[in-house]
Amino acid sequence: MSRIGLLLPSALLLGGCVAPGLKYIDRPPMTTTGDSSTTSEAESTTVMTATGDASETDGDSASESDGETSQASTTTAASTDSTSGDPGATTTGTTDAAEAVCGDGIVEGDEECDDANDIAGDRCHECTKNRWIFASAALHNDGDLGGLEGADSRCRQYALQSGLADDTWKTFVAWLSDSDHDVRDRLYPGRGRYVRTDGVIVVASFEQLFSGSLEAPINVDEHGNQDIGGGVLTGTQPDGTAAPGTHCDNWTSSALSDFSVYEGSSSATDEFWTMYPDPPTPCAGFLSRLYCIEGK
Repeated sequence: MSRIGLLLPSALLLGGCVAPGLKYIDRPPMTTTGDSSTTSEAESTTVMTATGDASETDGDSASESDGETSQASTTTAASTDSTSGDPGATTTGTTDAAEAVCGDGIVEGDEECDDANDIAGDRCHECTKNRWIFASAALHNDGDLGGLEGADSRCRQYALQSGLADDTWKTFVAWLSDSDHDVRDRLYPGRGRYVRTDGVIVVASFEQLFSGSLEAPINVDEHGNQDIGGGVLTGTQPDGTAAPGTHCDNWTSSALSDFSVYEGSSSATDEFWTMYPDPPTPCAGFLSRLYCIEGK
């Protein structure tokens, strides 16, 4: 029997009383460091001690507590083993994410869209996006477009005013190169088709834009008006790289003495769609459109 048991006559304990000089102490939860587990707060034990004497737990209680601690440690170890001790490890029973399924209405993986239908003419085709391409209704009479940024801004305003692009009007880029930039590096490489505003397919893929051959001419403007015809400012060869020259001082000049304008034809489907083989023309005195292409 412990010292506490010797100090307390059984008669004092039977009536539920505590002898003078004795008090109850709520022992805090036992904690250990290192590999040992922490015992539950709900298992805190009330012990009695005489004033001034050191507190000492009953041997049986300590043994029981040790047993519970050991059991908790075993449980913790088993839990750790189930994840191999690696916080990033996949737990047993989990599987890798399923591959994207076109037509389930969920955009995932490399899908650009997934409308869960096969309606012809909408903007989602086999879970890739149909992107708009048009020749501007507006005609430009000189090479001062405000640089490539100014030309892109014009295309975006044309798309916005047409109402066909929703909030994607901000992504439009002019099919235009200068002495420092090839247009093929300025476009977003979409996975889908490029279509006119009347729904006709111009090219079946991004790569076809640089093949020198189109499936249909880009002779429809942002409003859907067809067969508009006319020349288009491009400064670009069939492979999407810049044509030689200064490009009207990178599209900031309207000088008649500067012969550096290369144009394409909106009625052509061969390489002439982007570049006539003729010598360049002056940076003023013409009426030409811009090709505008939707981005991301």
